[in-house]
Amino acid sequence: MLDLDPHLLRAFLSVARIGTINGAAASLCRTQAAVSMQIRRLEEVVGSPLFVRSAKGLVLNDQGTFLVRYANDILALNEEVGKRIGQQSLKGRVKLGVVEDFAATRLIDILRLFRTQHPLVQLDLIVEDNSHLEALFSQRKLDLAICDVDVMQHKSGTVGREPLVTWPEQLTWTVHSDFDDARVETLPVILFEEGCHWRTRAVQALNERQVNWSLVCEATTLVAMATAVQVGLGVGPMITATIPPGCRSIHYLPHFPNPIALDIGLYVHNATSESAHCLADFVLRSPGNIFAAR
Repeated sequence: MLDLDPHLLRAFLSVARIGTINGAAASLCRTQAAVSMQIRRLEEVVGSPLFVRSAKGLVLNDQGTFLVRYANDILALNEEVGKRIGQQSLKGRVKLGVVEDFAATRLIDILRLFRTQHPLVQLDLIVEDNSHLEALFSQRKLDLAICDVDVMQHKSGTVGREPLVTWPEQLTWTVHSDFDDARVETLPVILFEEGCHWRTRAVQALNERQVNWSLVCEATTLVAMATAVQVGLGVGPMITATIPPGCRSIHYLPHFPNPIALDIGLYVHNATSESAHCLADFVLRSPGNIFAAR
């Protein structure tokens, strides 16, 4: 059985890349004799020479060329295992603020997987509207925030704050499936409560399209909005992922307002903990994450 020591493989790859023992020794901060010994030892382990001498130095032979690919893979796996095991010991407390629309949908699987890989990290999940999240983040009461970019950038004292990443979303006008728009003279509208940025955007969209509408219900939460739409009280602006069963979007109708375009951002304090930065990176790397194109 081959025993391919990572130290030997690193020396081998360095010589293969640079072409000389002296150059590899300098890059590895080792002596020429030590690197020469490592190459000889590796050749003994694999049972074959790996280089031939040329006017330019050492050149890989067929066996050496074959080994390069596997050496890179072995070292990459070795590094990945080290990172994974190290991450399992990651500790700390992370305060994540997020708008309800994502806390209730796309974020669930991501956080579940993060907890599986980092069981010692404590998560505080703060679900608020965009304005409250901006205030909490500004006061450094949150390590991370997932919220509306427009709100985060245009609140007093936060102009120019850059998110780690942004992605497009939209609020679509949602109704119960049996809603008959042909019989509606005044559109019954469900909106979030006063002070909500998305309510302001929805009213603007209605007025710009000169829709004849009336407010029939105010919803304080996503659950309240979904319930009002499901029981047929009227039309409400909802992100696609939160549209409840038995309901549908009507943004395709020409006499209704257009969907409301949003930019959502992930914000992280630069000076926050390693655990918080790890969570931010995990969200970005997770398969099917909330930032993936849909």
